[in-house]
Amino acid sequence: MSMDSDGDLIDNQLLSRLGWWAFGLVLATVLVYALRGYLGWAVFGVFLYYMARPVARQLRQRGLSESTAAVITLGLVILPFVSILIVLASIAIIQLATLEATDFERIVETLFPDGLPETVPQTEEEVYPFVEDFTTDPTVGSIIEWGSGVLGAFLTAAYNLFITLLFAFFLVRDERRLARWFRSDIVGEGTRVDEFARAIDKGLSSVFFGYTLTILAIMILTGVIYALLNAIAPPGLAIPQVLLLAIVTGLASVIPLVGRSIVYAAVVVYLAVMAIQIGLTALWFPIAFYIIMGVFFDGIIRTYVRPSLSGRMFPTGLVLFAYILGPLAFGWYGIFLGPLLMVVATLFVQTELPRLLHGEAN
Repeated sequence: MSMDSDGDLIDNQLLSRLGWWAFGLVLATVLVYALRGYLGWAVFGVFLYYMARPVARQLRQRGLSESTAAVITLGLVILPFVSILIVLASIAIIQLATLEATDFERIVETLFPDGLPETVPQTEEEVYPFVEDFTTDPTVGSIIEWGSGVLGAFLTAAYNLFITLLFAFFLVRDERRLARWFRSDIVGEGTRVDEFARAIDKGLSSVFFGYTLTILAIMILTGVIYALLNAIAPPGLAIPQVLLLAIVTGLASVIPLVGRSIVYAAVVVYLAVMAIQIGLTALWFPIAFYIIMGVFFDGIIRTYVRPSLSGRMFPTGLVLFAYILGPLAFGWYGIFLGPLLMVVATLFVQTELPRLLHGEAN
């Protein structure tokens, strides 16, 4: 074969490869554009996969098939977990909706006996703007329009949630097959890209499973403790909005060192002011609240619960900013996409950027 023939063959191979790359780029662009509205639900599905994966792997180690393990995990882990999330969100919304302007006024007047600040809402219309809309336009049409919008949003969310559950199910069932395909056909076994992908997988497992389980455990435990404390509280003195406060306490746990302490301090101040109005003997309750929550409970969380569930793979500050800035940047699904991007960016800076800067071989 002549050199011209060899050159033509190489050119044809190069053109063929470039053509396939162009086709793949166009295909990827079309898919990203068509599925862009489902990005949040896809990220949520990845989050559910990492929540369910440890259980599915344990079941497979006990001899169950991949499909059986995935079905059991879907029924015993994913569906109950999603139900808990829905219940917690519903409780928060319901308790916020049932709050009245008098509740805010009573709390603020307790904390500010000299008068309400000008920035504090003092009427129901200021607290709930939609109340004014129904007051000024209480027509059947407006109510039907509002109900249709709520129903449409609910059906859309239910459909997207169903698709997300299916996505998580297939990720759990086919994870080993997908991992083998990715390592053997895409990046190669033992390559640097393979090592980087393994590190990302470990990081997402730490953040999604560990931190989320920690927050959920704190919500449940604090809700139980708050309810028990209210059962022994002096007459006229109680922790307000127990379930909503438990949710806030769990979410505040993402703030390192002081997150839950801020919540405890606010509750202690409120209970102390209320106790002084009832009688000095009632001050034992806010003191007991602080000892139980701020000393014993927080000590258990920091010493045993958080290290065993979330580990120490990433600095707490990075996780904090990922959870806080994610929703601000991307919307509701930013609470899942933010930590994902944080894991990828942090591992890239830690492992790959130094090699690129120092010119190490690939």
